[in-house]
Amino acid sequence: MMTAAPELIGPASDRDGLTVADQEQLVAHGIGVEEARRQLALLRDPPPRTKLVRAARIGDGILPPPRGAEAVRLAEEGRSAARAGRLIRFVPASGAASRLFGELRRARARGFGATDPVLGRFEKVRRRLPFDCGPSELLERYGDAPKALIPFHRYADGDQRTALEEHLVEAAALVGGSGSAAVHFSVAAHHRPDFEAILGDRLPVLEGRLGCRFDVTLSHQSPATDSIAVDADGAPFRVADVPEAPLLVRPGGHGALLGNLQSLADRGFELIGVKNIDNVQPEQAQGAAVRAMRILAGMARELAGRSDGPARVCGVVPAVGTAGGGPFWVQETSGEVRLQIVETSQIDLRDGGQAAILARSTHFNPVFLVCAARRPAGGAYRLEDYVDHDTSFVVRKSHGGRELTALERPGLWNGSMAGWETQFVELPGDVYTPVKTVFDLAGAEHRCAEGELDEWN
Repeated sequence: MMTAAPELIGPASDRDGLTVADQEQLVAHGIGVEEARRQLALLRDPPPRTKLVRAARIGDGILPPPRGAEAVRLAEEGRSAARAGRLIRFVPASGAASRLFGELRRARARGFGATDPVLGRFEKVRRRLPFDCGPSELLERYGDAPKALIPFHRYADGDQRTALEEHLVEAAALVGGSGSAAVHFSVAAHHRPDFEAILGDRLPVLEGRLGCRFDVTLSHQSPATDSIAVDADGAPFRVADVPEAPLLVRPGGHGALLGNLQSLADRGFELIGVKNIDNVQPEQAQGAAVRAMRILAGMARELAGRSDGPARVCGVVPAVGTAGGGPFWVQETSGEVRLQIVETSQIDLRDGGQAAILARSTHFNPVFLVCAARRPAGGAYRLEDYVDHDTSFVVRKSHGGRELTALERPGLWNGSMAGWETQFVELPGDVYTPVKTVFDLAGAEHRCAEGELDEWN
């Protein structure tokens, strides 16, 4: 006797509000249905905020910068790893330039009036910017480009260099002479042809001038790491406000890049140096960052040798009014107290005690770290085993004028590395020159005048 298939009651086919069409959509996207249920459960009952015990400080979780012979020894160990092909630079580079040109976009929306203060500011610093055009053409050329492919510096000979190119120059300096500089960029899939075009054009020029070879690879953020959202009633959020509309699926934050990091470890790289695409200096000012990366690589190699799991050495810089993540001692759900990088959004600022700890912090995370993700005896660790999923980010956003609550994976250098052996070390502030708005490119730290290379002694 044949049994009739269960009849769907309305658009919701199960307790989580997922229809059969929703489940098919998720599977086609690479997101398992059980993973979607896990996300929905976290959105409806968010994990507790991170519990700060105290801020890490010099002598209490943060090492002072190595000096003298010790710094020389560690830097040489890091340089040797780079020259031997055991170290690769990993640069997340999928970010768009929406914030970079935000003020100019708003000025354009106002009609680019002659008395607009943003236009006045632009004209005041225009000669110090790396562009050869005005604000209207600037938005036309680069408004939809990834930040990696936007000119960051213009040299005395007229050479314009994108952030991508400056990271390549820095990677070559890390090797220090002939050899192969390994660099990996994570990029948005739809921008990959643009990256390949500029690499095809510029790599031969850079290799000829710098006397080294480049091993450049690109990867994408896997769609399987995307996440879903809920509406004000806790129901799965849809792209339109009708029951039959598809689910809204969003990128899962930079924690989704853990798989990209895993692939580099699986390829055999002993050390992986991580920096953000917008934190790079002109060539003549890269000395401090190169030396710091070499030293951190030497320290990471030694830390890995005495660890039972993946290890990382994270550079931190003195906090001078900088908002964002920093180094703290935190109490985990197990009760263990460990060093972690914590974002402000992970902290319950309504708790006076937690807010006071945050206010007493002395250092900031510039995203300048070296990871050791392989066992000393060989073979990569399974990095997913060291993630603290309770540190997922619950964020409030909007889509089509409707409010939503979304989930982002534990940050790559936050909860995704919560189980790693962690060491913090203070870096000089001049290794951190981020470009958040177009006006940052007019700052003294991005000028291309000739000068002595900075050193970290």
